[in-house]
Amino acid sequence: TATIGAIGLFITGLSLFVGGIGIMNIMFVSVAERTREIGIRKAIGAKRRTILLQFLIEAASICLLGGLIGLAIAWPVTLVIQKFLPATMSFTIIGIALLVSLVTGVLSGFFPAWRAARMNPVDALRAE
Repeated sequence: TATIGAIGLFITGLSLFVGGIGIMNIMFVSVAERTREIGIRKAIGAKRRTILLQFLIEAASICLLGGLIGLAIAWPVTLVIQKFLPATMSFTIIGIALLVSLVTGVLSGFFPAWRAARMNPVDALRAE
């Protein structure tokens, strides 16, 4: 059982890593599409911190939504499996799953958000 658990943990970690890369790419596209908006916000006085937080919250929200969808699928499946095998989904596991989802969003969204926050307003307004 330890070997099966280790393999499952490896596959889960690999899937989480790939998902994080996907979220990072989505956020890089979001920053690229909203370059003009970032330039306008910076030109009227928005601080780097507020732009960084905007994109970090967006990335965390995307991942949290994905985690909630995953739990919405896993909960009924667990109830069905429970009729045949001993399986439970405790609130601790649900909390850990949502926390991991949130941390994944923040970590994978940090570099795109940092890039958006460090944009030069003149260059951002000129880009189109």
